[in-house]
Amino acid sequence: MDQLWSASTTMRNPERTQFFLQVAAELEGEVWTHETQCRLQTLLIQRRFYVPTADGLTQAQLELLGDYSRQMTYDEARDIFDSKGYTDPPMRGRTSFSPLVKLGLATLDNGNRIQLTELGRMFLNGEVSLGEVTLSFLLKFQLPNPLSRCCQNYNTKPFINTLRLIRRVNELCRDRGEKEKGVSADEFGIFVLSIRTYTEVEQRAKDLLEYRRTMGAIRDQEEREAFRTDFVQNYLPTFQQPAKNTREYADNIIRYLRLTSYIYIRGGGYYVDLEPRRRVEIDALLAHDDGSARPFTRQEYTRYMADLNAYQLPFETPEQLAAIAKGVAAEVASLESALGLPPTAFALASGVRALKAQIRDLREQRVRLHNQKLKLDYQQAQRIDEAINALGNIRRLGGKPSIELEKWSSIALNIIDDAELIQPNAPLGDDNEPTFTAPAGVPDIECFYQNFGAICEVTMLTGRDQWFNEGQPVMRHLRDFEDSHSEQENYCLFVAPTLHRDTLNTFWMSIKHEYEGRKQKIVPLTIRQLIHLLEGVKEARDANYKVCSADMRQLYDACTALDGVPDSTAWTTHVEAQLKAWHSRVTAPVS
Repeated sequence: MDQLWSASTTMRNPERTQFFLQVAAELEGEVWTHETQCRLQTLLIQRRFYVPTADGLTQAQLELLGDYSRQMTYDEARDIFDSKGYTDPPMRGRTSFSPLVKLGLATLDNGNRIQLTELGRMFLNGEVSLGEVTLSFLLKFQLPNPLSRCCQNYNTKPFINTLRLIRRVNELCRDRGEKEKGVSADEFGIFVLSIRTYTEVEQRAKDLLEYRRTMGAIRDQEEREAFRTDFVQNYLPTFQQPAKNTREYADNIIRYLRLTSYIYIRGGGYYVDLEPRRRVEIDALLAHDDGSARPFTRQEYTRYMADLNAYQLPFETPEQLAAIAKGVAAEVASLESALGLPPTAFALASGVRALKAQIRDLREQRVRLHNQKLKLDYQQAQRIDEAINALGNIRRLGGKPSIELEKWSSIALNIIDDAELIQPNAPLGDDNEPTFTAPAGVPDIECFYQNFGAICEVTMLTGRDQWFNEGQPVMRHLRDFEDSHSEQENYCLFVAPTLHRDTLNTFWMSIKHEYEGRKQKIVPLTIRQLIHLLEGVKEARDANYKVCSADMRQLYDACTALDGVPDSTAWTTHVEAQLKAWHSRVTAPVS
């Protein structure tokens, strides 16, 4: 039976991949025996990077898995692993290791010993970004390949043919006088993920537009859903659960493709299109690569996937790079003009290395200017309402909620006061939209003011895992930020849908007593309270008062002044009282 191209089987959650790689690194050099395979899976359970299902486990074991305050021993983790009664226990370790091999991050050497590849080490050490690892994988990934038993009748490079199909759909729309808008998420799941050979792209584009025309003529939602189900079953009769999987797989793989910066999301999150700012690169790729699979031995393919530079990018010529640099420079000039800034002098570099460095610098400059314009745009009352509505509907915005919360928290901080710089650490696409959450090891957002600094950490977690995932890391990120900016007072704003009691107690200890020998200032807020801050900013402007950084610092100090607050359970009441007092003060009419 045919299979959709699915990220769930070829690429795991990026953070999970990094955690799995950390465990594999602990076993590097060990022979890949059945016992080593079981040990790998046991270590994943011990670190809680993998949580098995409840079947076969005792209540005590389930409580241990969910109790993040307890450090699980290896013996306890092995007892959980053995209690599952797997028919083939070593297979569990092989399954967890397999994605690392497919991504080119780890391998087995000639002695059958675990070995991290150069790319894997670079990824663990932070020398290459998540986007670079993703792009390297997607450019080379093909079906069939020697590492997979499926899809032997396929002949496709899924990423290349995804780009080609979207471009062809846009070309056909242009020829017909229709709007070019890429493909919808629904169309993506049906027509993109089911491509079996590079020769199908042209017909798929035509089929997609016919499907779009028919769906567009149906107004009743139930009729649309019935038509979709029947169409998918008939169009993809040899695929596994096509009506269900075409919908479920699409969202996952689109998020990964977004990391490459070659696609962007439009139409309120419903359409996937080619990134116009990467047109030179995309056109060069599609002229160079027809999307067909190449013959490889298993050893050749493994080496190929592990080599970051194995896929020669066709646009890395002086002529193509010069065109890219000029395009980004024109965007920079346009943003500078919109912001009323003097134009930056631009002289085209020469040589491939110099041009690549210039393009990187220009793109970083474009991000900084985008952020300045963002701050300017969101001073308007209607844009403040947009941010309030987005934060109030964070789970219904169409994107991944954790990414949306980082994005709109950053916008909120830009709105609230006169920060010199609000710097999100999430990877950004060329459209300045976050492609994923901020990487581990750094704050989600860094804030720089004239007389103090702050970080902002956000999470969609609400249970005890909020404390486990955010407690220590938030305090550590703040301490690292404090050490890097020791000449000033520093704060942390922590935002979540709700605040778990264990999280509050942990932060309370760092404020009331110490973290690594020194007290900290952490302000925990719910999303609702962050919205209340924005509402206060808007009302203050109506009262002819502009909230400034001094107002925010006063609020932060009041929330972390714990004299008279008996314990962490009373802290939330104290913070709420300070927010109300702050709101009343900034919204009082100015005479």
